[in-house]
Amino acid sequence: METALNEITLVLFTSIAPAGVVGFIMMAWVAFSATDKARADAASRHLVIPLALAITGLIASATHLGTPANALYVISGIGRSPLSNEVIAAVAFLAIGGVYWIASFRDDMPKLVRRIWLAAASIAGVAFVTFIALAYSVSSVPTWNLPIAPLTLWLCGLSSGPFVGLFGLLFAKQEPTRLQMRTALGIAAVAAVANVAALATEWGELGDIATTIASAVELVPFFPASIIAYAALNASAIVVATLSSRLAETPRLIAIAAAALLALAACFAVRFAFYSMHMTVGI
Repeated sequence: METALNEITLVLFTSIAPAGVVGFIMMAWVAFSATDKARADAASRHLVIPLALAITGLIASATHLGTPANALYVISGIGRSPLSNEVIAAVAFLAIGGVYWIASFRDDMPKLVRRIWLAAASIAGVAFVTFIALAYSVSSVPTWNLPIAPLTLWLCGLSSGPFVGLFGLLFAKQEPTRLQMRTALGIAAVAAVANVAALATEWGELGDIATTIASAVELVPFFPASIIAYAALNASAIVVATLSSRLAETPRLIAIAAAALLALAACFAVRFAFYSMHMTVGI
């Protein structure tokens, strides 16, 4: 637990940045597929909401560098270091997505340009989350270097990001279609169930990892409780979001915001457990 407390900014980063990316992709999909220019413009101009969430996570992670000068060492490892690749992917996603958001306030953006730009930003976002997940696959930390670990981070993003996207759409006063609503909640539900299974598998794999001092499971005795909390919080988020369709505009926005916070809290719980299980080879 001490490791997680020391790396609390990274816990925050890996909890909210993937959600921001998935929320961005969801809203980009709505703007991409919109036949009505006004709807596409509204969704595009509120992409700042998931972008801000991703940026907040990135700023939190930057505090882990200690001093700005250390950023030079991170950048120097492009192509060789997963961390360097993560940083470059983050810059690409935020640059492409951010510039698109600014450009979306122009009324003369061609539909084809809009679609290509949104697709490019979404692809950069997928690369960003993927590199975040892979950055922890290091042989010197066997408790993190598990095949299932990168999947759990992606599933966290997929279980929380749809709520961020729904909040952004409703804040933009763009009612999701029935198909969009069902798709968003379906993705969140499937990802949450899959992640519970993945996390349970991860817990089982920790039983085979130990040093002369301690076993991995002793580092995170609360891991099963974290999994239960994750499942309960996500189930609550899905229920709240589902029932919100019966509410008026403002109460519904508040309900979806609450659902997003519940899902993000669920991710925070299991990411905290992930950092708590840090165990270096030979110690």
